[in-house]
Amino acid sequence: MIPTEILTLFGGSITGFIFKFMAQRSQDNQKKFEMLMKRNQFAEETRDAAAARASGSAGQWVRRFIVISIMFGVILAPFLATLLSIPVVLEVDTQKPIFFGLFGSRPEKLFVESMGYVLIPEIRQALTAIIGFYFGQSTVK
Repeated sequence: MIPTEILTLFGGSITGFIFKFMAQRSQDNQKKFEMLMKRNQFAEETRDAAAARASGSAGQWVRRFIVISIMFGVILAPFLATLLSIPVVLEVDTQKPIFFGLFGSRPEKLFVESMGYVLIPEIRQALTAIIGFYFGQSTVK
């Protein structure tokens, strides 16, 4: 049988280890918190410095111009182009058969004139990105 003194020694050492471990973990958490606070303070100072540098409203006007241009391309330009019957030349990729299609086909580019306005996918994507940005921004407010 193990003497009581040795059990007390082991129990005391285990208890000492647990308390030391808890104290060390508390110190580590305190240091992490202090570092996080310093990082947040640095980020806040950086944002303030950037805001102080960008005192002009040129970027705001550029963004407004882009939005107005996209809105013109989606809403007003199709209306005006159909009203004025402006011709548009489109490039169309087709396949031209070789010897009545027996030997396959080869790609060929055709240019077709159409009346009106062509709403390309890039303009629609830009419009949806702008709408998403503004809806997302209003959700945050």
